[in-house]
Amino acid sequence: MRYIVKKENAETIYISGGIFVSNGKWTHPKMILDDYELVIVLKGRFQMRIGQARKEFLEGDCFILFPGEEHIGIEAAWDVSFYWLHFRIRDVEVLEGERRLFPLLERMSGDGSDGLIFNECCRPSDRTQLVVLINQLLYYQSVYKRTSAPIRPCDICMELVLYELAQVTREINLEKLRARSPDAGTMMDKIYDYIRANCYKNLQVAEVARQFGYNSQYFIRMFRRKTGISPKQYIIHQQIRQAKYLFSTTSLKVTEVAEQVGMSNARVFSKRFQKSEGISPSEYRRAFHKTHYNSR
Repeated sequence: MRYIVKKENAETIYISGGIFVSNGKWTHPKMILDDYELVIVLKGRFQMRIGQARKEFLEGDCFILFPGEEHIGIEAAWDVSFYWLHFRIRDVEVLEGERRLFPLLERMSGDGSDGLIFNECCRPSDRTQLVVLINQLLYYQSVYKRTSAPIRPCDICMELVLYELAQVTREINLEKLRARSPDAGTMMDKIYDYIRANCYKNLQVAEVARQFGYNSQYFIRMFRRKTGISPKQYIIHQQIRQAKYLFSTTSLKVTEVAEQVGMSNARVFSKRFQKSEGISPSEYRRAFHKTHYNSR
């Protein structure tokens, strides 16, 4: 496994991107890039030879193709779709294996202020934020490619996409480190995971507290002390996060999205969404109607 280390203040430059949708039988053409390409598989499976390695990619996989490295499809595939994003980074280092990775991860803060590290290939357990960011990036691309204005917003969105990938890398590998120690995992990690997995059920704070054996008032104080926000705010944040994903990837009505994220009252949902994002759910959805699709 290779890891890309993006140095602090290294400039990210977005080149181009879109959504590929296969049209019948498809095999990835033979290519050698002069930049990096991030691929997020949305549907199907396909095989490629990258350098001398044969690899298979499935729905949910994220992988990065390196500049100067030959890659080619080695078997025909059907019904495949994926995001593709080309980018450059001014100052990077490539690490081979985990020996140097773990000490570096432990020293880094995780907020991106001292650089980013991301796997060449990973499988995020939750792609919600990643998909939302990519759709925002492709929207900005559609807007700025028709003008002579600088495309700095696209560079910033690409940086945020890489930051999200770096968080996935950090979580996966720090989990490996925790598994080696007797105090593996923390109660707060379990609470976060429980809320993320169940927020669509109209989750109540008292229910979360009971699940982990806490008195409700004590739980609220503890959660706020450790996170800076209340558990209710965190639940709403996760619901809005999932709603953004649904708005950018489905044609569900606002009322249907509200129900799917655990808010049966559509008016309350719209009010909370507007407060969080600064625009209404309908305005947010309209921002993603110009995405760049290709089938070759």
